[in-house]
Amino acid sequence: MTDFDWDALDAKDLHLIHFAEAVMTTRPPDFDFQTDAEHAQQLQDVLKEKMEELGGVGLSANQVGLPFRVFVFGTGEQFTIMFNPHISGVSKERSLFKEGCLSFPGFFLTLSRPSSIVISYQDITGTIMTAQYEGIAARIILHEYDHMEGANFTNHASHYKLEHELKKWKKQYQKQIEQLRRQVQPDHSIAARKPNDNTPAE
Repeated sequence: MTDFDWDALDAKDLHLIHFAEAVMTTRPPDFDFQTDAEHAQQLQDVLKEKMEELGGVGLSANQVGLPFRVFVFGTGEQFTIMFNPHISGVSKERSLFKEGCLSFPGFFLTLSRPSSIVISYQDITGTIMTAQYEGIAARIILHEYDHMEGANFTNHASHYKLEHELKKWKKQYQKQIEQLRRQVQPDHSIAARKPNDNTPAE
């Protein structure tokens, strides 16, 4: 991606992209170490900063509009960035766990995923690495890997489960709207005061 404007890349200018946008529904191109190796550290720093700002434990580049097959995951100093990842193996054993996604704020799904995986990727120097992950780490990687394939966690839910959880989410969302409306209700007693009415507001 030699035409990418690296000078303009800044975490504070990035925002989450709607899940239906093309950058989120298509497989992003590989990060090219032959042309952009010198920017790998910059991309890592920006993604890590944005992930922490958003309060997530994983963030894919395309979630914030960056056209690269890259994601970062972890917390604090314990984080990993994966350039051009490829999952080469998954366990037969599966586990259930509730997942959320920064691209779907407030929406959660309990999904079955493989309990362990084997993944190959390039590290920040372009070196090809192969590693095995299990438990929560494996699940986070699988979740981010969905984004690398132009998909997301909702693609793993049955139609019935998805509709059921969407109804719950919409109900909760509507409740939040009503609470907000009550909080910002105008005080008609103030509006009705006469200009010289010095009665203090409660």
